[in-house]
Amino acid sequence: GRIAVQDGVELWPTFSWPPERLAFLLAGGEGALLRAAEGAEDDVEAARRQIAALAPEPPDVHIAVAASGSTPFVREAQAEARRRGALTIAFACNPGSPLLEEAELPVPLATGPEFLAGSTRMTAGTAQKIALNLLSTRIMIALGRVYQGRMVALVPANAKLRERARRMVAELTGAPPEAAGKALERAGGDVRRAVLILDGLSPEEAAQRLAAAEGDLRRARGR
Repeated sequence: GRIAVQDGVELWPTFSWPPERLAFLLAGGEGALLRAAEGAEDDVEAARRQIAALAPEPPDVHIAVAASGSTPFVREAQAEARRRGALTIAFACNPGSPLLEEAELPVPLATGPEFLAGSTRMTAGTAQKIALNLLSTRIMIALGRVYQGRMVALVPANAKLRERARRMVAELTGAPPEAAGKALERAGGDVRRAVLILDGLSPEEAAQRLAAAEGDLRRARGR
C-alpha cells in the first residue's frame, strides 16, 4: 500500500493530475504510512467501509497492490469496488494468486523467492514500484501530459521546478532563457501555455487552445 501511495502522490506535482481524482486505501489507514499495522491486513470490514465511503462507480478504476496476492483487506476492497462497477486492476507477485484471479486486469510480477525469505519489501516491493511507475507514466503520456519526453504539465512549486520549467520552454521553442522566463510569467507558470505564447498566441488564446486540446500540447501545437 505504501508503494502505491508513493507513486500516486507524485502525480499532482509531476503531471498536474487533480488530487480529487485520486484516493488511497491503506490497511490501517493513514497512520500505517509511518507505523506498520500488520493486523489491519485482515480487517475486511474496514476495506468495505473505505470503499463505501468513496462510492466508486463506472468509469472509476481500482488498482490493488499486494505482494502475496492473498491479503484479505486488499482482496475485499477489490471485490467491493468491482461490485460497484469500478474497473479492477491488480498487481501481485504470485502468479495464480486470488487477487490476480479476481481482478479484471491482473498484472502478475513473478519475482520468485526473496533474498531474505518473507521480506517482500525487497524484490516484490521493488518490482511493484517499477510497475506502478510504468503504469502511471504511460497513462499520463496517453493523456498528453508528456511532450517530447518532457513533463510539461509539472507544477513549478519551488525554485528547482521553476528553473526546470523555464529550461523546458526554452528547449521546446528555441527561445532564449530570458524570453522563456517571461513567457512562463505570462502563462502563470504553465509550461504548455508558455510554449504556445512563444508560438505567437496571446495568453488568452493559449489557454483556450490548450483547453480545446484537453491539455495535450501536441494537439494544441499540431505537431
